[in-house]
Amino acid sequence: MSDNKKILVTGSDGQLGKTLQKRCSGKYGFDWIFLPKEKLDIIQADEIQAAFKKYNPKFCINCAAFTDVLKSENQPLLAFKTNVEGVKNLTRVCNDYESILIHISTDYIFDGTKKRPYLENDKANPLNKYGMTKYLGEKYVVENAIFGYIIRTSWLYSKNFGYNFYRNILRAASNGKEIKVVKDQYGTPTNTEKLADFITKIIISLPKKGIYHCAGEEVMSWYEFANKIVEENNYSNKIIPVSSQSFGVKRPSYSPLKNTEI
Repeated sequence: MSDNKKILVTGSDGQLGKTLQKRCSGKYGFDWIFLPKEKLDIIQADEIQAAFKKYNPKFCINCAAFTDVLKSENQPLLAFKTNVEGVKNLTRVCNDYESILIHISTDYIFDGTKKRPYLENDKANPLNKYGMTKYLGEKYVVENAIFGYIIRTSWLYSKNFGYNFYRNILRAASNGKEIKVVKDQYGTPTNTEKLADFITKIIISLPKKGIYHCAGEEVMSWYEFANKIVEENNYSNKIIPVSSQSFGVKRPSYSPLKNTEI
C-alpha cells in the first residue's frame, strides 16, 4: 500500500457519513475528508473531478444515495440520477485516479422470496424502483471499477443521526400515541456503527475486491424492531401490527443478509 492515507467520504451529511466522522476521524492513521452534498454532488461529474484533483484520495467511500423508497417510486428519475448516474461518475473518476471505491448498497436488490439470509452471490431481483436503481449502481461498480468494493447492508439506522426507522419510532413514542408498524417484512437491522467498523476493516485489510455483506445479527420484523426500540427507551406505547399491503410500495418480505467474514 502506498503512503497515500487519504479517505474521501461522499454524502458525509447522512447518517453513515456522520457516524464515520464521529467514530473514525483521526483514527487508524488515515486522513479523512468528509464532503457533504453541498460540497460534492456526485451527479455532477465536474465536481467529482475537482475534488479528486484537490485531494487525490486513496479511498473513496460513497455514502451518497437517494434512499427514499416511496419518492423513488413516484420520482424515479431523481433516484436514478444519484444511485446510477452518480455512481457511474464516481467509478470513472476513481479509475482515473487509481482510487479504491467502497460503495454502499442494500438488501432491497433482492425480492425476499428466499426465506433464508441472502448471500453475496444470490440473484438480484428488485421489487421497486429504489431497489432497481441501487442494483444498477452496484452492477456498474462490479463490472467497471478497477479497484472496487460493494458493501450491502440491511435496514440501516443510527441512534444519533439522520432520518431513519429507529429515530422515527422514538419521535412517535415521545408523543405517547399508538404506533402502526408493518408486521410481515423481515430484515436484519444494522447500526451505522457496525457498518462503519466493517468499512474500516475493509480499508485496513484490503480483501479481494467484490461484494460483501454487513448487517445486524438478529432477524426481525419492523413490528418486532419497533417494540424493541420502545422497550429499550422505556416507553410504553402500544405498537399495532399492520399488513404491508396497506402501504403502497412493494418491498421484499424477507431480506436478511448473511454477514461476510473477513
